[in-house]
Amino acid sequence: MEKIKDLSLKATIIIYMAIALAISTILSFGLTHYAVNVQENVWFKYVDKEEYMESVENESGNNYLTTIPRIHSKYMSDQDVFIVEVCDVIETWGALIISFLFCIIAIILFYRKKLRIPLRVLLEASNLISENDLTFEITYESKDEMGHLCKEFEKMRRELVNNKKKMWNLIEDERTLRSAIAHDIRTPVALVKGNLEIIDEFFPLHKLSEEKVVEIVTKTIQHVEHLEHFVDMMKYLNSIVDMEPGYEKMTYKALAKKVYEIQKALCEKSKKDFKFEHNDVDCIMKVDSVFVIEVEENLLTNALRYAQNKVTISLEMAGDYLELVVEDDGPGFQEVPQKLLQAYCKRKEEKGDVHYGLGLYISKSLCSAHRGELRLENMEHGGARAIARFEVDS
Repeated sequence: MEKIKDLSLKATIIIYMAIALAISTILSFGLTHYAVNVQENVWFKYVDKEEYMESVENESGNNYLTTIPRIHSKYMSDQDVFIVEVCDVIETWGALIISFLFCIIAIILFYRKKLRIPLRVLLEASNLISENDLTFEITYESKDEMGHLCKEFEKMRRELVNNKKKMWNLIEDERTLRSAIAHDIRTPVALVKGNLEIIDEFFPLHKLSEEKVVEIVTKTIQHVEHLEHFVDMMKYLNSIVDMEPGYEKMTYKALAKKVYEIQKALCEKSKKDFKFEHNDVDCIMKVDSVFVIEVEENLLTNALRYAQNKVTISLEMAGDYLELVVEDDGPGFQEVPQKLLQAYCKRKEEKGDVHYGLGLYISKSLCSAHRGELRLENMEHGGARAIARFEVDS
């Protein structure tokens, strides 16, 4: 049964139908032969068997009976007529009826063995999905088409679970972003409002010197410029988050060359040592190089900010994914690494200033749009590591 379970649907139905036809043929032959014998026995009631055989011997020289003459129904009893007619039906239609019945049995067995369980599993799964319940798991195992369908359905369920998690993460990021925006806009707006109120209240009364007015106006302009920069930054963030990857065919070596050139330019500008590692392959892949370079620039800029002496980048092919790894020899992440991927995350630095982690959030969004992910971690012997993965089509 296990071997039949793993056969394809086509092979299974062929086997079942062949067995059904073989059995029906044997039964049809036996039943027809039996019906013929019954008819002969009925007819011999109205014919002298010995006399008939003797006449046949005299006429043909044969010593056996080949054909028994059919007795007209008017010479037979009603019961014998009924028996003969039933035998005629069996001889004429018996094979067809038996074959049909066994084909029906074969189809029923095929359904019970190959279709009933997976269809029930898929029906229950579809009902749960329609109720927004993704906590189940499809465990039907088979190597046939239904088993493959169940595996694909389970794969779809997992994708829905992942998409649901991503959706809630996006919602949470949006909430965090809104809260941060409201907080950061409120402060400069309050300062601008306060400065204008001071000028409006005291300048007409000549209680403010020109130098003080210039100082207040200068600070107000700085706050307004900060707001303008903030608005531009939010526009850029929205454009990045909503961007779809534009896949293009390019060789691995061509992309590796671009990555190396960006690393060289930024590291030389920061006067830091650098190292570039990559696979010795030259495959052709479909990838959005703009996304990859944007992520590299963000991760490399972040690494150079905290690196003491050296930054290492590796670009490798890992199955269906392109993996970009950026490492530095700095102090590592002081916070929980994955928390830094949230929108508008603030980081206190040693110098006392505050850094907003939009670069990491943008990089995470680009990786997700490219069907990949971004992970942050501290290395065992010190330093930080950022791993960006992009799904590529070879």
